[in-house]
Amino acid sequence: MKCVLKKGEIVTGDSTKIYDITKDIKKIVENSEVKNGQIIIQPLHTTAGVYLNEGEERLLQDFIIYLSRKVPQIKGRYLHDDLDKRDCPKDEPLNGHSHIKSALYSNSSLSLILSKGKLQLGKYQRILFAEFDGPCPRKHKSKREYIVSIIGE
Repeated sequence: MKCVLKKGEIVTGDSTKIYDITKDIKKIVENSEVKNGQIIIQPLHTTAGVYLNEGEERLLQDFIIYLSRKVPQIKGRYLHDDLDKRDCPKDEPLNGHSHIKSALYSNSSLSLILSKGKLQLGKYQRILFAEFDGPCPRKHKSKREYIVSIIGE
């Protein structure tokens, strides 16, 4: 049994955007030399998530429009955004909406099957990374990380 752990990174630019990371994940799988097993992809942020879906651009825009309607960014709407009542840095972003989007409309990890050295994906399935809390005043927030764990032989 072989275990491989790799970190990936995305530089984000929009407050809410869905990125196709399929190519990057396939490269990690190829370099792992694991032929049969499982792969788990996990974002390392509470305001980001992962999906398995079609990567068609207009569909991804539909997701963002839907999420913006269901969980809008409205000042004063979320208790999490009342920074005076929280123990947090004063430059903390007002991102209650981002946490809710991530918790309700994405996955905290994604588990996939690896067979004969290939990800077992359907014809249109893509691995998508969802950013719900894009660039904020703190520079490090434009980089989002995810971790990939591959277990197999």
